[in-house]
Amino acid sequence: MNDISILVPIVAIIMVFSTPVLCLGILMFSLHKRKQLQLEIINRLIESGQPVPESLFTGAAKNTGGDPLYRRSLYLLWVGGAAFVALFFAAGLDVAALALIPIAMGAVNYKLWQDSRADQARDGD
Repeated sequence: MNDISILVPIVAIIMVFSTPVLCLGILMFSLHKRKQLQLEIINRLIESGQPVPESLFTGAAKNTGGDPLYRRSLYLLWVGGAAFVALFFAAGLDVAALALIPIAMGAVNYKLWQDSRADQARDGD
């Protein structure tokens, strides 16, 4: 048995288990940079004597008109659809079926968003 045949499964195992950790690390780094940029903007506004808008602290979901549940549902639907198409052409239908998980999660989030909108409309009337 040559050395390369032993190395391939070891590298595959390391890559399989390190990919979720790497994705989580990238996400956490992105969130950290966003928070750092937000604090820098607040500091610049304070130094220049301008008022700091409350939307910088609340996440600006209401001011931008975007509902986080709606955005999350669309994101999951699009990512799941793209993953399904990519996996279908790369590995076939058996593997592409894994992409149905984010599609189903997106559909559930979309239904929850519709129900919350219906509740808001009913309470408003």
